[in-house]
Amino acid sequence: MAQRADLRIPSGERTLAATLVSAQVPSGAAVLFVHGLGSSRSTNIERAEAVCTTSSATCLAVDLGGHGDSTGRLSEVTPRQNLADVVAAHDALAGAPGVDAARIGVCAASYGAYLAVLLTALRPVARMLLRAPALYADDCFDRGLARRRFGDAATAPTPLAHLALFPGPVTIVESERDEVISADTIAAYRAAQPEAVHVVQPSARHALTDPAWRAQFQQMVVDCFADL
Repeated sequence: MAQRADLRIPSGERTLAATLVSAQVPSGAAVLFVHGLGSSRSTNIERAEAVCTTSSATCLAVDLGGHGDSTGRLSEVTPRQNLADVVAAHDALAGAPGVDAARIGVCAASYGAYLAVLLTALRPVARMLLRAPALYADDCFDRGLARRRFGDAATAPTPLAHLALFPGPVTIVESERDEVISADTIAAYRAAQPEAVHVVQPSARHALTDPAWRAQFQQMVVDCFADL
């Protein structure tokens, strides 16, 4: 049976709210869940519990700085700071009881998926599931999120270069009716990692507001990390 524990993780001047989900006998595998821009860890806790219940993997769902119950102002926090938050969360998960740091996967959506790809240059990641991944221009990395702008292969070479070098399995989940992430952005991710599994979630929009979409995606997550 999955057990929950609420954590507070220091990250620079911010304090991150997070929920650790663990099994009585951990398998050694672990999954870090990173939400999208303007969201929180709430729905990721449900996914973490599903993964933990199925495979006994230890899971951590975190609120990025400026989001959810974490400190920081959303409009002012920068991608660099949020990347530091993801690193801090990864380190907290790696230090959890029973976790093998070489068996940490990341499940991330939208802005969180962009950060997850950047994380791979800083910490070991075994595999990634990227749902509706966003791209932001490299020159926005140190700007507050209120001044962000979407990037492409020309203006956001850094995350795509990191993705191209990533040696582990990658699954890219595209929402069929995504009104935020363009087909060109998905194409850029797929071009950077041609061996990635590409799944189109039928009828889904960017935010999984339909319970059926959320249930379908949760099963994808469980299947992706079942043999981590």
